[in-house]
Amino acid sequence: MRFLYTLTLMLSLPFLMMRLWWRGRLLPAYRQRWRERLGLGLPKTSFSGALIWIHAVSVGEVVVASKLIERLRRDYPEHRIFVTTTTPTGSERLVRTWGDQVLHCYLPWDLPWAMARLLEHINPSLVLLIETEIWPNLVAQAKSRRVPIALLNARLSAKSARGYGRFAALLKPTLQALDLIVAQTKADARRFVALGVDHSRLAVSGNIKFDQHLSPELREQAANIREQWGGAARKVWLAASTHEGEERLILHAFQHVREQHPDALLCIVPRHPDRFDRVFELALAADPKAIRRSKAASVPHGTQVIVGDTMGELVALVGAADLVFVGGSLVPTGGHNMLEVAQWGVPVVAGPHVFNFAYASRLLIKAQAMLIANDGQELSSIVTRLLDKEAYLKAMGERGRIAVERERGALERLMQAIKPLLS
Repeated sequence: MRFLYTLTLMLSLPFLMMRLWWRGRLLPAYRQRWRERLGLGLPKTSFSGALIWIHAVSVGEVVVASKLIERLRRDYPEHRIFVTTTTPTGSERLVRTWGDQVLHCYLPWDLPWAMARLLEHINPSLVLLIETEIWPNLVAQAKSRRVPIALLNARLSAKSARGYGRFAALLKPTLQALDLIVAQTKADARRFVALGVDHSRLAVSGNIKFDQHLSPELREQAANIREQWGGAARKVWLAASTHEGEERLILHAFQHVREQHPDALLCIVPRHPDRFDRVFELALAADPKAIRRSKAASVPHGTQVIVGDTMGELVALVGAADLVFVGGSLVPTGGHNMLEVAQWGVPVVAGPHVFNFAYASRLLIKAQAMLIANDGQELSSIVTRLLDKEAYLKAMGERGRIAVERERGALERLMQAIKPLLS
């Protein structure tokens, strides 16, 4: 089955290259360093000691990986860290956070010879995959070299498990080849067992994203942004990590919100940078005075809509908001990390599609720190109602902050689980 998978991937190479070029129209970084996607032009490695390879596909996984990198560098200073990402945004976040303290390149496409070239080049003593990155040839090449490989902070929704079940002939051997899977929840672990993973190679840590901490510098950055936006005089609604089909609903909902809160400010941050221009066009149609965050830090008089088109600023923007809608949830994408919102003590609103963060969303809903809007009409109603009740809004956010605080400790449990692989 893996042969057919590899053959299909090889036949798809021209289309994968064309896709990179096409996405590079709006985000030129996709057209750069393309040789790394083939396992070529890899960074020089003169380090002779043990090396840990971490794969973190994009920004969300890099956030998780950063906590892990910090701990590994503290506890295992004799190891060098090598990190691969898939997206330019993930790469940018990694380089901005760690600079030359870690080695880095893009993950090659999952071809046997490309993965073999990378493994031979870096010669890792351990491979750590973050969350859902299960690549059959990567795993097979690592195992053929007897390199331990673990899947960390692993999540597997019921929907994904059903999808994986349709490819059991390919994925079951891959999952069984993993030395360790550290799942976020017991429910995730049960789904891995149903796909053929032995209990002895499973552990449950909780979600490392609960272990994020807000630095004084980040809090100061958020406070500065809020002052740029008018301080306490304006209510700020942030729509974070939005996807195609959501912005129209959000902008329409905001028209109704403004009827009750004419001074309210909406900031929309699209998930993917190649959509910045398109979303700004939609924003201008709703508010002719709409601005791009990259063009103006302060908000001119009369402007009510901002498009967040800067890189690496989203967490600080969350801290500057009174209320946050978490995108990817009004469309069936599965939602994004609402814990980054709750840790600020900011209330969360999301659409009905939050299956990628099922545990986190249940936790916040139970804590009365998150509300679900099933459509655009409910979204406008919920946002208007919450902005009407400042005391309730603050109490709701505080309940979320406390709920996140109580769940911390996943990183420590994860480190204990992988310790045997590092010895």
